[in-house]
Amino acid sequence: MASRRNNPRGSSSLFDSYGGDSRSASKSPGQAAGGYGYGGGYPPSGDTYMNGGSYRAATPDAKGHYSDAVLSHLESQNDAEVEGISAKVKMLKDITLAIGDEIRDTSHITDLNDSFENTRLRIRGNMNRMLRMAERTGVSWRVWLLFFLAVFLLFAYVWLT
Repeated sequence: MASRRNNPRGSSSLFDSYGGDSRSASKSPGQAAGGYGYGGGYPPSGDTYMNGGSYRAATPDAKGHYSDAVLSHLESQNDAEVEGISAKVKMLKDITLAIGDEIRDTSHITDLNDSFENTRLRIRGNMNRMLRMAERTGVSWRVWLLFFLAVFLLFAYVWLT
């Protein structure tokens, strides 16, 4: 972009394929009514602002060259678009990070659910083994449950005092 500023009348690779038109250009941007190198003022030949008034048409002079003001304006439009796209990319990055956090939280919940399932299976296996042991000894499972409850209460009392 610096080369266009230094040599505004030289052809730009951005506009090489543009054929231009036969409008006459003013000598300097300040002499034209619109300030963009148009002989007849702005907007040229009935052209209007595009996209709600934020863009002007870029038209070369008779030799196919663009004025400094046009190039500067196009560059400022480009910078504004880059800033807008950068803001959108930052927003998408933030959303992606939030999605990643949510997935990690969900995986933690899934891991927690799996650990509860494993604990449930262990408790069920222990209960079945206790029931078989109670059947072999001839003591009811209720007596064993009462015994373990008493042992638990004894440990809880010692731990709390």
